[in-house]
Amino acid sequence: MELQENDDYNEEPQDEGYDIEIYSKRAIWGFSIFFSTIFGGVLLMINLRAAGYKSAANLVLLFSILYTLLGSIALSIIGATSGAFAIIFNGIGAAILTEYFFNRYFPEEDYYPKSIATPLLISFLICIPIVIFMIYAQSHGLVPAK
Repeated sequence: MELQENDDYNEEPQDEGYDIEIYSKRAIWGFSIFFSTIFGGVLLMINLRAAGYKSAANLVLLFSILYTLLGSIALSIIGATSGAFAIIFNGIGAAILTEYFFNRYFPEEDYYPKSIATPLLISFLICIPIVIFMIYAQSHGLVPAK
């Protein structure tokens, strides 16, 4: 039996240069630490979708949501109210996102780093109303003060 060539398949030569524009590992790390693991997870999800890894993108989003929710519950149960606990917890989530997921799908640094200006603006637009609400709620006795 002779191998036949597939006429429908045309292999295009790949450039050795930078092909894709994604959020850097440092950006994902920073958003995970300073906002939460969900924010870093969303950036990584956007990267994965841009690279064509749709199922991996969904897995990363699911991981970051579950990690944040379960971690928040755990920190609440043990009574960890210090900001240091949240930063340590977010740091662990950031390490998982960057050292496991990011390195798994983007092992080489053959990409352009994407600007974080838009995600930063969106993150502040999400967080500022939450902080204002918490300050208002505490000052009016709606939630207990520390």
